[in-house]
Amino acid sequence: MRAIPLALLALSLAAPLAHASSSDAWEEFRADVEKSCLASLPEALGTPTVFVEPTGTESFGIAAVEGLSPEAKSQITYVCIYDKQKKTVEVSPPIAAEFLHVVRESERAAAAEQKAATGDNKTEDAAGQE
Repeated sequence: MRAIPLALLALSLAAPLAHASSSDAWEEFRADVEKSCLASLPEALGTPTVFVEPTGTESFGIAAVEGLSPEAKSQITYVCIYDKQKKTVEVSPPIAAEFLHVVRESERAAAAEQKAATGDNKTEDAAGQE
């Protein structure tokens, strides 16, 4: 008889864990990381693009925010770290485009197509850098 109440207790404790890994929960997580990172930037970027790593690490969400800096008048990227427990954000100093290039999915797909067509394992960006 004691097995049934223990089993019910175990199931009730496991239910939030199952919900936390649902696709809706991950979408909510990514939206929260994006919103928090944009709100924490030290400047408003022109046409910002946020790249959120889909699940982050066990403790942190990770995002790159890229956009045009009105102050520097150039393309820059901020790296944003989101603490999953505290729901707080830390943002790196701005990183100039010549030091960090965020690979978009379209660029990744084009590189894969080129590799498949040529059989070449060499990868280069538009500037000729590997």
